[in-house]
Amino acid sequence: MGFVASLLIVYGVAGVVLGAAVAIAIGRCLHHQRRSQIAAYARSPSASPGAMREGFALLRGEVVAEDAAPDDAVIAVEIPCSGRAGAAPGAWHTRARAFSLRLPSGAAVRVEPVCSRLNLDTTFVPARRGGVPVYLSEVRPGDAIYIAGSVRREVDASAAGKGYRDAAQAWVLRAPTYGSLCVSSETVIAHHARRARFHRAWALSLGAALTALHLGLFRAFHASVFGALGPAGDIGVGPAALAVLFVGAAALAYRTLAEQTSPWTELRVERPRAA
Repeated sequence: MGFVASLLIVYGVAGVVLGAAVAIAIGRCLHHQRRSQIAAYARSPSASPGAMREGFALLRGEVVAEDAAPDDAVIAVEIPCSGRAGAAPGAWHTRARAFSLRLPSGAAVRVEPVCSRLNLDTTFVPARRGGVPVYLSEVRPGDAIYIAGSVRREVDASAAGKGYRDAAQAWVLRAPTYGSLCVSSETVIAHHARRARFHRAWALSLGAALTALHLGLFRAFHASVFGALGPAGDIGVGPAALAVLFVGAAALAYRTLAEQTSPWTELRVERPRAA
């Protein structure tokens, strides 16, 4: 086969395509790891309140809302459904109000949810509201939850400081600048941890395959291209076919297994548009 075809296979198929698969696996691994790695100060009962830091964090704690009845949900999401098989669910309805999250160390973080920037990555259960079937997910006082967002140190209007120059401050959790405040259950966090391990394993495997191809099968071709072995040649039909089949099979296997082993089902629900 020709030199140009060899370039396309070595640097296109075995380089760009396989390299892109490695990059996707790494990206997904980091995404799920970020969604499952609890901040150090929210893991241990002996953590010092001084260890808290501003920035994005996944926290774990107990919902506290002293000003509410024990059965009054602090967050509730309802998705109406028609009850007909195959019918798409209707627009969801979200209710949310501020509450406190008590960490294992006893420290409290004020949570300020905004309905338009809130995501409940939890289990939705069938229920009925006014005779209408809905899928319902709620967060109530006393629930142990995981919640991810932006932790900030802000002035606490409910507490008195030592003066206007020394106002009382409190830790507040809000939605990130670009993103939503995400509430998750322990089951979902465990799913994210498993998905991070799954994509990490594939990133290592695909990376090892990429290295083996270019330092083994195509090593002589690389050397000829850069002038170390005389005039540039080609890789031959056999190695070219092997590379194409191997890269195609590896990419297809990764995509297929990622879809088949995913614990989530993609479901898009359209929000009602503002008038």
